[in-house]
Amino acid sequence: MSSDSEPTTISPPAASTGVAGERSVAERRHLLRFLLRLGHLLLATGAPAGLVETSLRRMARVYQIEHFNALVLPTVVFVNFAEEDSLQIEFTAEQGLVLRFDQIEAAYELARDAEREPIDPAEGLKRIYAILAMQPRLGLLWGVLGHVLVTVGIALVLRPAADVVGAAAFFGLVVGVLKVLARNRGIITTLLPTVAAFVVALVALLAAQHGFAASPIYVLVASLVTFLPGGTLAIATVELAYGDIVSGGTRFVSGLLQLVFLVLGMLAAASIVGLPPDKLLTPGPEGAVRAWAPWLGVLLFGVGHVLHYSARLRTLPWMLALLCVAQAGQLVGNAAFGGYMSGFFAAMLITPASYMVQYRLGGPPSMVTFTPALWLLVPGSLGLIGMAELVGNDRLAGVENFVATLFSIVAIGLGSVIGTGVYNALFEPVFQRAGTMANVMLRYLRLRR
Repeated sequence: MSSDSEPTTISPPAASTGVAGERSVAERRHLLRFLLRLGHLLLATGAPAGLVETSLRRMARVYQIEHFNALVLPTVVFVNFAEEDSLQIEFTAEQGLVLRFDQIEAAYELARDAEREPIDPAEGLKRIYAILAMQPRLGLLWGVLGHVLVTVGIALVLRPAADVVGAAAFFGLVVGVLKVLARNRGIITTLLPTVAAFVVALVALLAAQHGFAASPIYVLVASLVTFLPGGTLAIATVELAYGDIVSGGTRFVSGLLQLVFLVLGMLAAASIVGLPPDKLLTPGPEGAVRAWAPWLGVLLFGVGHVLHYSARLRTLPWMLALLCVAQAGQLVGNAAFGGYMSGFFAAMLITPASYMVQYRLGGPPSMVTFTPALWLLVPGSLGLIGMAELVGNDRLAGVENFVATLFSIVAIGLGSVIGTGVYNALFEPVFQRAGTMANVMLRYLRLRR
């Protein structure tokens, strides 16, 4: 994760060895706790488990820890190291830690510093606690406005029609307020996806019952986009492709359960109102599609993420650039190959682009720019539509849509794996040679002086 290193493949390297320093038992315990807490912090950014293990091993080399081992799972981090006189083992487990984008950037900065030179564990722990205690930079109202913009943006990308965009803005406001009310409330936060889906579907079905046109499924998908597990499922596919079976399988099941929770909320609303679930699938009227509308949606989608997730303002240009790459890649892939290949082609472009922004251009961490780009591909929305159809009347279409979702997720994950390989094989050597040539030139100029 350091700025002078390439994004290593997710498969962890062999354990590093070094000259063990003279440390007391208390110092070793303190260092282990720092590495544990930092590992959990990095895991909460959404990074693949293998990359977290690789980062911890780099830190171990900096601290000259002998026989260091790390095992990272979606909810558990295990680290140990053996020095000449004792064996130190420690592990911890946490769940439910979700970081905003500004916290993610601070976490990666701490990891980068720890990979470059040793940080006093006490100071490192203070920085971790400070990151966890960070308050949103722009306040709750700006966060709600950001969620509205995210919803409107994805609605413009999915179906740019005035009635759809208006309904999406309203539902985005409702869900944004619900997220504020449920913040840091334990089990309520866990149940928030189901509650939000229930409220949104209830309002939509009540509107249909009283003679108003039922909101199309695209509006519901847009309002629930921040709950859709498309990014989680894509990262899970990447981990499975690299052989991280436990971590990848756990994430994959977790993502599917998230879809089930959303559908359960919709079904509960349908049972109360007394209308069949397929009312949620009522398509909206087809209208003229403006060519600029999806690109306006991309702009609003990016600005909304910066506001909703309290990202630093310097992140906005990088995020918009990655979102444009994702949208352009999806359009080109769909025109050239069609079907599932559009997501594959887009993921193959945004993966090396996000690495280049982080490692070579001094931009934000790849998880800050890569994750919204994955959300823009909306693989989870197909799954939500398919599962709604499964419980409605069109079960054959539901099965087809759900299978399409699985293929889309696999294609996006495979595109990300190939994109990482392309960066490591093509871009990184060029940057390294350019850096070497620059150093040679600097030395030559100094000698001339």
